Amino acid sequence: MNKRKQMLLDSALVLFEKHGVTNTSIQMILDESGVSKGTFYKFFGSKDDCILAILEQRVQEDMMIRKDLESQSYASDFDLLVDQIMVPMILPEKKLVVELFWTGFYSGECDLEHLTRMQINWLSERLVQVFGEELKPFAYEGAIFGFGMIHQISNMWRNFHLDQPDWKHLVPKILNYIEILLRAMLERQEHIIDFPSLSMIAPDSKEIALDKNNLIAGLQKFSHSILHSEVSIKAKELTKGLLALVEQKEINISMLEVTLQAFQTEFESGSVQYEASGIVNDCKSYLEQFKQIPMENTK
Repeated sequence: MNKRKQMLLDSALVLFEKHGVTNTSIQMILDESGVSKGTFYKFFGSKDDCILAILEQRVQEDMMIRKDLESQSYASDFDLLVDQIMVPMILPEKKLVVELFWTGFYSGECDLEHLTRMQINWLSERLVQVFGEELKPFAYEGAIFGFGMIHQISNMWRNFHLDQPDWKHLVPKILNYIEILLRAMLERQEHIIDFPSLSMIAPDSKEIALDKNNLIAGLQKFSHSILHSEVSIKAKELTKGLLALVEQKEINISMLEVTLQAFQTEFESGSVQYEASGIVNDCKSYLEQFKQIPMENTK
């Protein structure tokens, strides 16, 4: 990294710790680092961009720490995962960075989508490696809940001015409960987060299972939205018929495929073409998943 850019990042972090983010101005960062204003704006468009650069650097460091831990000897992969989660949080130099991340996360002032997704991707992969390939369709939610529990505990401790939680004690328990939750989701074939939102969080994942409840909810929402619209009566009837077929206790694959084809043709153009296309894709995904389930498990 450019030496002057690193000086700006280091100086900003020192000032954030001493004065807080809100009370630290760009001019204070310039005075602390000895770098000119022109150079600052060469690297960053704003103070928020500077904060984001600090967080990006630290997240990359966290990933390196986790990778390095893999070379150490552990009694189990579970124990390794505990340290991979815990170690980056308990290092003294990481404390402020963790607080910065969650301040930016909750405020929405920093675009943390990439960094958040990087963390979720990593933990979801590790959950599958530790707990089993069969949990893969639900692993993203496990990662979301895992990080959410960990950082909510951290925020609660901080709000009550308590010492840092005993992560060596808490992280294994959190992971154990995440496994229980994932296995319950697998058994019920049911997501907690709605499918459209989950698809936005994990757009590249091909392993997210679309469950029947989410599909029904999407169809019901679409049906309600076109109820008083200008789409044809046939389009409304096909939507109602498609919903009725999906709601049936025992899915009639042949009827569903025929109705879906007619639905797709009817909505090939028009003001709700995009929404209808999403319904078609969801139904097709569900049908593909359904066909892979042994018949004795579909009744």
